[in-house]
Amino acid sequence: MRELLDCDLIIFDCDGVLVDTEPMTTRLIAESVSHFGWAVDQAFAIETFKGKDMKEIVAMVGDHLGRAVPELTEHYRARMYAELEGGGAEPIPGAVELLDALDALTGGPKRCVASNGPRRKMQASLLSSGIADRFGGMESPTIFSAYDIEKWKPDPALFLHACAQMGATPDRCVVFEDSESGIEAAVRAGMRSVGVGGLTPTAKLSAKGATITVETLHELLPLGV
Repeated sequence: MRELLDCDLIIFDCDGVLVDTEPMTTRLIAESVSHFGWAVDQAFAIETFKGKDMKEIVAMVGDHLGRAVPELTEHYRARMYAELEGGGAEPIPGAVELLDALDALTGGPKRCVASNGPRRKMQASLLSSGIADRFGGMESPTIFSAYDIEKWKPDPALFLHACAQMGATPDRCVVFEDSESGIEAAVRAGMRSVGVGGLTPTAKLSAKGATITVETLHELLPLGV
């Protein structure tokens, strides 16, 4: 971890890295896709859709069904926002402790959040889990959505945008990601990365080029040793 801390900026993905929403969102994706005629379960949704933006998912479902399903996005998001805004999100185990440890560092790296999700989803996730204030609140310039620039992981544009806005260079950034598309984006951006295991096995994150992988964020504590 000491080598990883030799950086100017840590870029955190949101869901699955800071906030434990992935089991809920992958379940809802599976249910929504099934509603429109492609019967899939949560395991299939994790394997096939996790880390992809909704435009890509809608296109995949449309290709499979042989008809366009633009209403899939609204169907999924209405259910997702209802659950998230009901206060059901919790921090990922170890996330609060890791942020506490970063706060305690003198002259430590800056940090931000960069997610494929729309700002409303990020807001619901971060506020519900109590983590939003750790990044200056939802109006902070340290929170970045792919919808702001219309580029989604695995395109590296979001990470490069966050890096530039935060005054860093790619070689001095470390990305925390739990999806294959996120790790791929970090590699393409020329950034080091920490693959956080969960619904996606660490072996798959390693195969995409993660600098290191951990099963839980607790493995990174204490910092600096």
